[in-house]
Amino acid sequence: MLLHSLVQHADSREDAVPDYYQRRPVMWQIDLSSSGDSEPLIIDLRPAKGDKPRQVTAPYTGRSGTTPPPFLLTDSALYVLAHPGLVKQPDGEKVPSTSPKDITKARQRHAAYRAMVTSWCDEHLGLPQARTLAAWLDSYTPGCWPEGMDQAHLVAISVDGAWIHDLPQAQDWWAQKVKSAKSGKPGKSQEGICLVCGERGSLLSTLPVPVKGLPNSGMNTQLICLNQPAHYRAGIKQLGATPVCVTCGTKATTALNTLLADPEHRTFAGDSAIVWWTRDPATETDMWTLDNPDPTEVAQLIDGLSHPRKGRDARAALDEDAFHAVTLRVNTNRVIVADWITIPVPDLKQRLGSWFADQQTWDGWTDTYLYWSVWRLALAAARWDKRKNKYIDTTVPAHLQADLAKAALHGTPPPAHLLPVLMQRIRADHHIDRPRIALLRLAMTRTTTRHKELCMPQLNITSTEPGYVCGRIMAMLEAIQRKAMPKVNTTITDKYLTTAVVSPRAALTRLRIGARPHLRTIARTSEPAAKAMENRMREAFDLLDTLPAHLNAEQQALFILGYEHQRAHSARAAAEAIKARELGKELSGEQAADALPEAAEETSSTDSTLG
Repeated sequence: MLLHSLVQHADSREDAVPDYYQRRPVMWQIDLSSSGDSEPLIIDLRPAKGDKPRQVTAPYTGRSGTTPPPFLLTDSALYVLAHPGLVKQPDGEKVPSTSPKDITKARQRHAAYRAMVTSWCDEHLGLPQARTLAAWLDSYTPGCWPEGMDQAHLVAISVDGAWIHDLPQAQDWWAQKVKSAKSGKPGKSQEGICLVCGERGSLLSTLPVPVKGLPNSGMNTQLICLNQPAHYRAGIKQLGATPVCVTCGTKATTALNTLLADPEHRTFAGDSAIVWWTRDPATETDMWTLDNPDPTEVAQLIDGLSHPRKGRDARAALDEDAFHAVTLRVNTNRVIVADWITIPVPDLKQRLGSWFADQQTWDGWTDTYLYWSVWRLALAAARWDKRKNKYIDTTVPAHLQADLAKAALHGTPPPAHLLPVLMQRIRADHHIDRPRIALLRLAMTRTTTRHKELCMPQLNITSTEPGYVCGRIMAMLEAIQRKAMPKVNTTITDKYLTTAVVSPRAALTRLRIGARPHLRTIARTSEPAAKAMENRMREAFDLLDTLPAHLNAEQQALFILGYEHQRAHSARAAAEAIKARELGKELSGEQAADALPEAAEETSSTDSTLG
């Protein structure tokens, strides 16, 4: 199915890459003059530091062995110019190697390249480019290379500024040559029915084009590679158990490489790459929202959840354009298909809407809803460095970003280890920000339905769930401390969060007693504010028959949600109180309790950690 979809995609693209061509970074250009009245111009195309290299679509296929064959026209300096490679001198300067072994190897590679290009030129003598190229090859003598050139640098040849490898005659000649080589020797190639197109013809023993562009991939990474006895199926090696004809195998791997090179059709997730496409290339998928969610666009996706198609409309939607996505990673030059999905595009948009609805968080200070990209959510599960005030990206759990993307596309729960890992991080570093709250909401909403009403983005003041109420009480006690001591360096959350999350009875009982002197301090400046804060705390304690001695992992997550919801609710009230004060209105006791100037600082400090 994967190969079939890739072949279908290759046939539908108008900008399809020619067979056995691939986008490659070019370092040098040899520009020949068709009139022959000037010397060949060698142009340095190496990028400056920080710039991306120039890419050209040039001939390419997998090559290996003791005498790897050349590519037509565009190849490394080892083949095109017989460059023996650079060696470092004692003074640190790099100069072309003078080793007889390196020189012999370079001349052998160049001879093979010269033979291939000469053969192409002889078959296209009617082309002025071929005649110009043949004349240059006859006159070229290895031994004079530009400073800085190395044997691995890609060299492309042009005539009057136009690449020769872009000529249709070069594309067709190269495609026929590779097909002939990959089909095996005449009379000895395996014949059979291709499982992709269903036609009878010559079958491949290996896919002709390696997969390029995957994280940690090598020079010859293969999508299908069965070359060890342990891999064989019924004693059949290589593609013998997966019959694919030359045309379909070429189209599938070329299409996959084209998608991997296109930022609009792929994204990297740690050591994985996610590639997607649709049956109709012009179809809009909204997949970009997973990497860069725009609140307006995401709101439209979420709004679509409230208006599902019914009856005939729903059946018609199933016939709409199909969406395909595959998650790939590499292990020792073999591609691992970690995930594969095919769904109608309308279903994809429904799942994207559900994804953002399940991780939605509310900013009380600005009264807006926030959404987070997949990579930002994955980063929130990493360890927090207090000294550097940022996450340590190397501590993100393995494959988490790819697993979250898989959960978004399939509409399934995130990995089971996410919740305990995230709670362990919060207990250890006491860092709570909105991406972590979004990740907690996502894990809770998709793994259980018992507390769905508590996993909403805003405060639920009627909930009696012990963990959630204890979290709210913790936020209230912290607010009392901040009101009484605006410049406190270490809050009660900094000191007691770990204990309060696990054993709330021991921690909250002690903190409630400790809040009494703070309330007396507040009462000296605002008696109504002190009473309002005390009443709120008392009402929260009254929601529980008794404080729980211990909380399980699920209740601990609800504790953090309750804590953050109460803080966001207080921030909203503080913003409204400040606005009322600016309008010259007299504040009530409730508003005076919420008018915490530090709430703004609190919000801004939290936001500063999100970069």
